[in-house]
Amino acid sequence: MSLDEDDEDSPELVIEAPDSQDVADLDTTVSVHDQLDLLVGEDLADVITEHYARRPFSELADLVDDIREHFGILVPPDTGWTYLVDEIDRYGAAIEKDLFAMPGDERLYDWVRDHLNNPWNRLIRLLPALPEGGWYYAALGNDDERAQKILEMEQRGELPPPSKRPSLVGWTHERAQLTAMVDSLRRIEHATWGASPKFKGKGGKPPQPSPRPQTARDRVEEFQALVEHDDIASQLLGSRYSRRYTPPEVNDG
Repeated sequence: MSLDEDDEDSPELVIEAPDSQDVADLDTTVSVHDQLDLLVGEDLADVITEHYARRPFSELADLVDDIREHFGILVPPDTGWTYLVDEIDRYGAAIEKDLFAMPGDERLYDWVRDHLNNPWNRLIRLLPALPEGGWYYAALGNDDERAQKILEMEQRGELPPPSKRPSLVGWTHERAQLTAMVDSLRRIEHATWGASPKFKGKGGKPPQPSPRPQTARDRVEEFQALVEHDDIASQLLGSRYSRRYTPPEVNDG
């Protein structure tokens, strides 16, 4: 690039793409000069700073923005550069393989090439929608370091423990029917073994139903049942009973 197209004596500089760690450091770097150091290296930054020494500071700030836009790192994602860089460093190849199989024929480089119209936040939103059983989720499930960090955060109370219920996402009528069929087969198997003279009724407890997703309606119905229990218990025991659940207020207006 030329620092000044209108100046024949302006130096021609070759700027390489910044390292991933330098991009991550943009999260905590506010100074324009420090950003320039991260983007081009200290030696080139000195050359550029000297060239812009007698110009308005805004022109140097605009140049830094131009460099960031050229490399697709002008607008950070809501999660910050550190998270995005780490996600791409660890799982970029897996993400690309999943993108190959999805409609749209997208590639990770598309986010760099058209950064402003295809923001990084869109990629962050896309990650949870990558195929179940695909390369990305396989890479997540096979990452010991990530698992250790998540476990430690759960133990410190910074993350809730994982739900034992399956997600509502992807829970179709067909999937519900297959789950019901598996439960039926497990009960039949248990009854068959339990009736065998070989085990003499020592087949153990009947299998519990497989977990299902919990919908908002399920939670509301459960809450209503608890409230009804509270009402009955308080009528029977009076002041001796301590109400555990309070019915929601009804807005008559």
